[in-house]
Amino acid sequence: MDRNTKYSLICCAGVSLILAIMISGCGTLDAPRRGNEGSDIVRAERPLNVATNLKFEDLPVPAGFSCLRDQSFVFQDGATRVGLMRYAGRPDANQILNFYRTQMSLYNWDLLNTVEYGNTTMNFIKGSESCVVTIEPLTTKTVINIIISPKTGSVSTGFSFKKDKF
Repeated sequence: MDRNTKYSLICCAGVSLILAIMISGCGTLDAPRRGNEGSDIVRAERPLNVATNLKFEDLPVPAGFSCLRDQSFVFQDGATRVGLMRYAGRPDANQILNFYRTQMSLYNWDLLNTVEYGNTTMNFIKGSESCVVTIEPLTTKTVINIIISPKTGSVSTGFSFKKDKF
């Protein structure tokens, strides 16, 4: 298999992973908890710190999260990056949501949208790349999925086509 074919297959696999995770992310994050009188409980939460060991220097992960290596995939070739990185830890899903809302902008990622329904999915763009962060609150832990890939239409296949001029 030549290099362009391998590259195309890897990019297609990355896009497929993004779609699969986005489709499976349903439900809502925990609603605000209420006290006995029906008033909201106000908790002062410490912001989460950034982990020191990152797969990509511009994709922050909260401190205390462990990489699930057997469920992660990373490919980097020059300026192209494709990957699905999964991390597990204990902080509350709302803390993680706030972490990514503040931290990604510090790394020059622009938030496009947030979908909250069970899992929370946040879509970011930066230059010619897109990043999808999915937060999965589970019973005993929280799982973070980070998918990075080229934006649609920004992948070069190595082929060029001339447009006919009329």
